[in-house]
Amino acid sequence: MYILFVGAALIMGALSAIIFMTIYRKNKRAGLLVGSLFLLWFAYQMFSLSNISGSLAATVFVIYLLYGIAAYRKLKAEGALS
Repeated sequence: MYILFVGAALIMGALSAIIFMTIYRKNKRAGLLVGSLFLLWFAYQMFSLSNISGSLAATVFVIYLLYGIAAYRKLKAEGALS
């Protein structure tokens, strides 16, 4: 069952990063709003998953962290970040 949660984190993290980058490129304020909403959603997921298993929550956190770093580096390389 844990593999389903990890697979969902991989899909959700990738889609969230793509949506955030697309909106942030067009409108920085809207991008920051969407990014903060995604962070709240991820925090809720971390809380829910930590009740199931601590190692599962840590794995999903690392997945989201890697997607966040990748999104930051891509926006930085494109010059969208100042």
